[in-house]
Amino acid sequence: MPDRQEERREAVSLVLFAFSALLYFPFSEWVSTTPVGTIFFLWGQMVYLFPLLMAIPAIPVLIVCLAFSKIRRRSLLLLIVCILYVPCCLGGSILGKNVRRAGMQAFAERSRTLIAAIEKYERDHAAAPSSLNDLIPDYLDAVPSTGMMAYPEYHYYVGAEAQHPYDQNPWVLVVYTPGGGINFDMMLYFPRQNYPKHGYGGWLEPIDNWAYVHE
Repeated sequence: MPDRQEERREAVSLVLFAFSALLYFPFSEWVSTTPVGTIFFLWGQMVYLFPLLMAIPAIPVLIVCLAFSKIRRRSLLLLIVCILYVPCCLGGSILGKNVRRAGMQAFAERSRTLIAAIEKYERDHAAAPSSLNDLIPDYLDAVPSTGMMAYPEYHYYVGAEAQHPYDQNPWVLVVYTPGGGINFDMMLYFPRQNYPKHGYGGWLEPIDNWAYVHE
């Protein structure tokens, strides 16, 4: 009896872990793009990704193990968990990407005030500002935050720093948005809107008038 109870507890724990992926991925992406957010939870995605890499090849192995009576019961349990886990993990990842995209869309909309200020400065001075601080106080009261605590800072490049690396744009805005693990995702704003499909270490996804670089 104790063995059966332990087995049931293990089964419940594994099934709950499988279903938790549907919530964890969207939550971790959401909290990274909020005003009080952090990228800490993005690193937790690795807790789900490593088992996923094991669960996919384990499924055919566990199917074969069902032929052996001594390990059939446990193999069946693990097979059910793997069959549940794979779509839950993949589905959670897709939901998370949609949540992240929505967060970046909201960020792009918030950034319109800053972009408008740079463009007005350009019209008034026939040149882009040398730094965002040049916009203060005539065009902005202060250099704004991105509204994402995990990625709070706009990086502004102008002149040669912008033209050569960023497809001959006179100035660019860059917000570095790394996720969990080692990657170099970022949001780019080109005033000429001449975003390539690939470059900067990845592929570019248009989001409003910005582009998100998936490294």
